[in-house]
Amino acid sequence: MDSQNSTEVVHDFSPRFLIYKDGRVERLRKDVIAPASHDPSTGVHSKDVKISESASARVYLPDNISENTKLPVFIYYHGGAFCQFSAFNTRYHKYLNSIVSEANVIAVSVNYRLAPEYPIPACYEDTWDVTKWVLSHSAGTGPDPWIAQWGDMSRVFLAGDSAGGNMSHNMLAQAAREGLLNQKTKIEGVILVHPFFSQGQLDLDEIVDFLSERKMGVMDPRFNPIAYPEQMKKEVACDRVMVCVDKEDELREVGIAYYEALKGSGYEGKVELLETCGGGHVFHLKNQEHEKSCEFLKLMASFINQS
Repeated sequence: MDSQNSTEVVHDFSPRFLIYKDGRVERLRKDVIAPASHDPSTGVHSKDVKISESASARVYLPDNISENTKLPVFIYYHGGAFCQFSAFNTRYHKYLNSIVSEANVIAVSVNYRLAPEYPIPACYEDTWDVTKWVLSHSAGTGPDPWIAQWGDMSRVFLAGDSAGGNMSHNMLAQAAREGLLNQKTKIEGVILVHPFFSQGQLDLDEIVDFLSERKMGVMDPRFNPIAYPEQMKKEVACDRVMVCVDKEDELREVGIAYYEALKGSGYEGKVELLETCGGGHVFHLKNQEHEKSCEFLKLMASFINQS
């Protein structure tokens, strides 16, 4: 192997990743993995499930559920600019344990292929495979015994941070387009945390352009839904939406633009803007014991448990 090719950087997307001349990708933020387990501090069990050749998920279940109990189903999409981390990351694993305990839900944390090795839209394809798999459970039936027995499929919630916020919107839109939602299988609410959409963030637009092999421009509806208000109104097929922004986040204006576009689109559900002060982008994951993070967790749980 040519040693120069193995050390020469041809694409520098610091602090996310580098690509070397020999094609090697080096991610600069390491994905530290936590195994599925029983977490004694929250009383939550987890297990890993393979959904397709490329998609998988981690399913979470709280302790001490009676036989006839039905719990909301919470689907979570991790962030990382479409190119970092996994559902099995220690931060995400810890956070999912906490939200399952706090909100008393069954959770499904979605794992998908990362760009640039698997260019966008591979991530959307995998997240859809998992979302469709979850929505296939109904009336006590379905491939996963935890969801089949205890999941209330009339109370499904989607949530995600950063790129995962983008995916939350797009998975809801695809479920609506494919006619999978009805009174028995219903997405009740969506939580977009510091969502990653196109709104003049040139460095982020450049990343998506590169990661999609120049096939996903800034006007692609998956990346820029607010440019299509009529489509947005039809595809946000849920009762409630909460958009979360933070005053110190570079994506703050992106989230506010999404909130205002949805309100102005004629969407008939309830849309609310939750603005935090000074935590920064995905602060709730970085320091989960901090007072602001704990308060944010409780607000997410409260949104889920509203009647």
